[in-house]
Amino acid sequence: MRRLKTALSPLFRAPHYAGALLFLLVAILLASCGEKKEKTPDWDKETAKPEAGTGATPEQPDAEPKQGSSGQPPKATAGQSGELRFLSYNLKNYLTMVRYIDGERQDHKKSEKEVTALVEIVVSAKPDVVGLCEIGTLEDLAGLQSLLKEAGLDLPHHEYAGGADETRHLALLSRFPIASADSQGDKGTLTYKSVDADNNPREFAMQRGILDATVQAGDESVRFLGVHLKSKREAPEGHQDLMRRNEAYLLRLHADRILESEPDTQLCVYGDFNDSRRSSPVRSIQGPSKSNRFLGALRHKDSRGEVWTHYWDSEHIYSRFDYVLASKALLPLFDPKQSRIVDDPRWSEASDHRPLLTIFKLDHE
Repeated sequence: MRRLKTALSPLFRAPHYAGALLFLLVAILLASCGEKKEKTPDWDKETAKPEAGTGATPEQPDAEPKQGSSGQPPKATAGQSGELRFLSYNLKNYLTMVRYIDGERQDHKKSEKEVTALVEIVVSAKPDVVGLCEIGTLEDLAGLQSLLKEAGLDLPHHEYAGGADETRHLALLSRFPIASADSQGDKGTLTYKSVDADNNPREFAMQRGILDATVQAGDESVRFLGVHLKSKREAPEGHQDLMRRNEAYLLRLHADRILESEPDTQLCVYGDFNDSRRSSPVRSIQGPSKSNRFLGALRHKDSRGEVWTHYWDSEHIYSRFDYVLASKALLPLFDPKQSRIVDDPRWSEASDHRPLLTIFKLDHE
C-alpha cells in the first residue's frame, strides 16, 4: 500500500505544476501584447483625417478652409471629372479708388483683409471658370490671378472687357482655354438713345459693356456673356431705371444675334443685373419663354434655402441681384443639387455680394 501511494504521488502533484506553468505562459503572453499595443498606431484617428489640401472632408463641402503653418489657404484642385464649375462674383471695387483710410479720403486699393477673404472664398469653391464684376485695371486682374495661383487655384486664361466706365470692368478667368472672344462696348462704343435727368433726349453708352468669351472644355464649349447693369443709385446724367432697361436690351440683342445664327450654342449669361427677379430688365434679358432664344434662370439657394445675393447696407435691404441664365442647349447640363449661393461666413468681409456657384455636367476630361 505504501509503495502504491509513493508511485502515485507525482500524479497528485501534477495539477499544481500545470497551474504554475499555465500562469507563467499567460504572464508572458500579456507582456508581449502590451509591447505591441504601445507600437500600434491609432487607426481611427489616422483614417479620420481629410486628405491634405482639400480644406474639407467629403461630408462637409462648405467647411471653412483651414490655415496651414504659413497662414495660407489650402491648395485647391480645380475641376471634377465630367463637371464645369462656374463661379460668378461681384468683387465690390477690386480696384484703386478714393476710400476712407484712418478717417481721411485717399486713393487706395481694396484692403488686405478684404482681399484675403475674397481669395479664400473663391479658392474654396474650386471653380474652373470665374466671371467677375467690378475689377479695375488689367494689372488688378493679373494681381488677383497671381494670388489665386499662390493659393492653389490656377486660372491662366482670361478675357477683360469694359464700357464707358473707365474704373470698373468685367473679367473672366478660366482653367480651360478661351477659344474665341467678342466682347462689346469698349470705351463706350455700345450706345442707346434715352432721356437725361431733365427728360431731354440724348445718347448714352453702356457703362460696363458686355463680356463675351467662349471656353473650350475638352470637346465641349460654353459661351459666357457677362454684364454689370446700371445700379439702383441715382445718376446725374439720367434715370437709373431707364439706363438699366436699355443696357438689358442691348444684352438681349447680342444674345439674339448669337442664338439666331447658332441655335445650339451652349450660352451662359451671368452677372450683376441690379434688379429683382420679375423686373423689366431681367425679363427682357430672358426673352420670350416659348421662344428658342429663351434664357432660363438657374435656381440657386444657400445652405438655409435663402436666395438673396446682395446686401445694401445704407438702405438695409437684402436683394437677389445676381443671376445665371442658360440657353435651351445648356439648360439640361445644369446640376441644381450641387449648384448654390456660396454663404461663406466671411462673405461680408470680401464684398457686398455673395457669389453663385453653378455646376454644369460636361464630359471635358
